[in-house]
Amino acid sequence: MSKVREGVPLRELNTLKLESQATYFLSASSIEEVRLGVMEAKKHDLHITALGGGSNVILSPVIEGLTLHLNIKGREVVEEGTDHIVVRLGAGESWHECVLWAHSKGYYGLENLALIPGSVGAAPVQNIGAYGVEIQDLIAGVEVVDGHCGETKTLTKDDCAFGYRDSVFKREVGRHWLIVSVDVRLSKQAVCCIEYPGLRDHMSDDPMSPESVLQAVIALRKAKLPDPLVDPNVGSFFKNPIVSQSFAKQLKATYRDMPQFTTHDNQTKLSAAWMIDYLGWRGVEENGVIVSVNHALVLINKSALYAPQITQFAGKISASVKATFDVTLEVEPQLIGSGC
Repeated sequence: MSKVREGVPLRELNTLKLESQATYFLSASSIEEVRLGVMEAKKHDLHITALGGGSNVILSPVIEGLTLHLNIKGREVVEEGTDHIVVRLGAGESWHECVLWAHSKGYYGLENLALIPGSVGAAPVQNIGAYGVEIQDLIAGVEVVDGHCGETKTLTKDDCAFGYRDSVFKREVGRHWLIVSVDVRLSKQAVCCIEYPGLRDHMSDDPMSPESVLQAVIALRKAKLPDPLVDPNVGSFFKNPIVSQSFAKQLKATYRDMPQFTTHDNQTKLSAAWMIDYLGWRGVEENGVIVSVNHALVLINKSALYAPQITQFAGKISASVKATFDVTLEVEPQLIGSGC
């Protein structure tokens, strides 16, 4: 298969630094190369697995079919008004570098999402969010290639069916969409979102500006979250569970210090980190994997080679939370392949 390689190691393409091998692999740096990959996969009856920066995935030892590395670069203005601007970002761009670039140009709104690792193409998949802002708040459109036929289409925000750390791209009906670029609508006027309590507290003595928000977010993330280039990890390993208000009240009656947050649809978001920490998991190491001493939601790969070492340890943590609080933790990174 032209340009498609066989037996490609993926250790350097996942931030957990797990040993994994793609049966077939193609790094696509243009829409045309993505289409080529789709046609080759269709021709040889291969399943397509999309891979970006590898910062939110757990790769099995072998990835069957065609692993398509979406490495399309580019940043351009596609629409400009008096107060707003829409920029198109290639799927292979570094998310954090794009946040810094937009801010330097005077395009505001991404500051709360600074220092989130990974590529632009992964941002809508996970509906990344931090400090009171989610990417869905800024999406103007997502350009995709249909993995079934190679056709290009632009999806609207509604098409993406965003939810908490969720989107259509993570569901069966949308897994065939291969993201090639993302359009975000930003403000040309200085805007600041400091609704998140931890961010607001950190900035209590600082003058309010997009620059001060950006620097505060970077400082907070650096203080809490290990650099994946130094300590292999995927950031938050578990989602914060959403439960009914009535169940949350029952928990609060027993665990008075448990943090709880009301969601926009009047449910309650619990802190997975608090529950894990309460059960004494912080700093515990098994199978070459350790719970970060700085943040209980982060699992650091110290010496594990393969995905089951990660997922088995995470399973023990989940089981303890379920047994104590009757709350089910959902893994945030995507499990790719059948050996996880």
